[in-house]
Amino acid sequence: MQFDYEIPADEFATAQVLYHTARNKRRFVKRGLSWILLGLSFVVITVTRWVLDWGHLLLLVSGWWFVGAGISNFFPTRYFRRMYPESEFPGKIYHAELNEEGFSVSGDACSWRVLWSEVSRKGENDLVFMFGAKGTIFIFGKKYLTDEQQKDICRFATMS
Repeated sequence: MQFDYEIPADEFATAQVLYHTARNKRRFVKRGLSWILLGLSFVVITVTRWVLDWGHLLLLVSGWWFVGAGISNFFPTRYFRRMYPESEFPGKIYHAELNEEGFSVSGDACSWRVLWSEVSRKGENDLVFMFGAKGTIFIFGKKYLTDEQQKDICRFATMS
């Protein structure tokens, strides 16, 4: 099977969240709570010992910034969508060829050929398949695939 695909912002963000939650499901929650707790401690210290000077004002603003950063950890998709333009994916088209032996992906600057025995399935959801092999993450958007092709990919991935 062959198809051309690109990785748009939604699929990029979805794959990033899928990858990070596969590594540690509570990562975003723990990090968010830590930042919020740090920020609130700065705010409490500043408010309880209030003196109108630049040091206290800076600590207060920093505290609120940490609280905001902590809250943003509860919305990782939004963060990764903002990071998409800085990634190397916008406007890039990839060509993929998959069969029973493995798959190959070719882009503008690089090509990869991977056997299914070397592939680990990193995750899947409604938008993407995500595989890892030799230190590289491969993202295949489902909107470029028919239902039959999606079933074939699942079958190929379980053969490894």
